Amino acid sequence: MTEAKKKQRTFRSSEDRRAEIIEAAFQCIQDVGYAKLTARKIAEHSNISLGHITYHFKDMNEVLVETYRYASRILLDATFQDVSRSSKTPIEQLKAFLGTGFSSAFLKHEYLRVRVDLWSAALSHAQIAETERELYDRYRLNLVDVLQTVREERQGTDGDVALLADSIMAMLDGLWLDWERHHDDASIRNGLEGCIRLVNAVLPAKEHPVIQPTN
Repeated sequence: MTEAKKKQRTFRSSEDRRAEIIEAAFQCIQDVGYAKLTARKIAEHSNISLGHITYHFKDMNEVLVETYRYASRILLDATFQDVSRSSKTPIEQLKAFLGTGFSSAFLKHEYLRVRVDLWSAALSHAQIAETERELYDRYRLNLVDVLQTVREERQGTDGDVALLADSIMAMLDGLWLDWERHHDDASIRNGLEGCIRLVNAVLPAKEHPVIQPTN
């Protein structure tokens, strides 16, 4: 093989290298947890030199921030795919939106470990906390959009979408933590059903008036 071909095979853009390192960090947190994550472990896990990591990221906080974004993007991308495949009725789209995070891919211990570990990291790292809030707000904004379509489809009922969004977000976080502790399928089903019942109570479908037959 010529030197030109060798270089062509091994060349990675800066963006590609960063993505490769982030994916490796994601895998490392799944395997060993956030507390034991180091640049050296990422390098060993991905067969990337330590120099590449220190060149492309200023510190481990930046690695963790981008890993958090990566983990959230996986969930959000899957959510939108499920919504697009669902029925076109707003309430079915809402069910798909809420249900994606509780599919088998996202209830694996490895994935939840990353989310819980990064939540914990946000308690002591301001940059990670800022990113956590940004990603939370983005997910909540998408939830609000879906809830708005439900409200509009139900002929503009005056229900409080902000109240619903905050209540549902709290429920979803609680369900993920509860699953990590107890692995109770019934609790997941009941929790998601509770979200839908809350939506139906706050955003009730308007009843069509009964037309009395004329004599």
